Amino acid sequence: MKFSDSQDDRILTAHLLDLAKRSIRNSTVCFSRFLDERQIFIAEKTLCERIDIKTFLWGGYENAERKICCVFPEWSEPDTDLVPVICLTFRYRSMDKLSHRDFLGAFMSCGIQRETVGDIIVGDDKAQAIVTKEVAPLLMEITKIGRCGVKATDTECFDMPLQQNFREISSTVSSLRIDCVAAAGIKESREKAVRMLRQGKIEVNYEEIMSPSIKLNVGDVFVVRGFGKFRLKTVTGLSKKGRLHILIEQYH
Repeated sequence: MKFSDSQDDRILTAHLLDLAKRSIRNSTVCFSRFLDERQIFIAEKTLCERIDIKTFLWGGYENAERKICCVFPEWSEPDTDLVPVICLTFRYRSMDKLSHRDFLGAFMSCGIQRETVGDIIVGDDKAQAIVTKEVAPLLMEITKIGRCGVKATDTECFDMPLQQNFREISSTVSSLRIDCVAAAGIKESREKAVRMLRQGKIEVNYEEIMSPSIKLNVGDVFVVRGFGKFRLKTVTGLSKKGRLHILIEQYH
């Protein structure tokens, strides 16, 4: 499979299989660190056909982007309360304009690994971060993000409003082939999309593809290097000229 071609992917796949073995051997729940979207796709591909275990993914709240893979015996039931994550809340003055990058940079300067930090949602006077419990005490010692003072607590539940982080692109295409849909997403010709595909610049569901004839389904994610990440949201019928009406989401 293409998703295990790189060394990092092979290491992740081996780690996930080891979690499955340990869960079966010890009859207990085992957890990965936080996975990004590509790693989540690999986890689902690697473990979906196992009948001797169950898995679920949890990032501290519904619709989290970064998640922990939880592997547990087939006879047990998932419980999000068992996942070793916690929500940290940072409060600061509304006049202090802080970003996701500011918080992540401050976290990394504490010497922790990226995979111990899940989503970070930043508001006008408050930010919340989902992190593993092992690094939470260290991150709670942070009193400044850049030059801005912050106060951290671990007693509040995640309640940040999730802002829309994509723009919608409406188009018509002759086919749901990746070359057609990608061209519509980046507003370029199909010929350019084919060239980019041949150059290895397009991924579908986090797998590099080489064939322009691959057809997308609603919900499929595709990445065009240099243009960003997209999702085929809807297909809503035919135009008068027999073309398919589609709606694409482009993520910011």
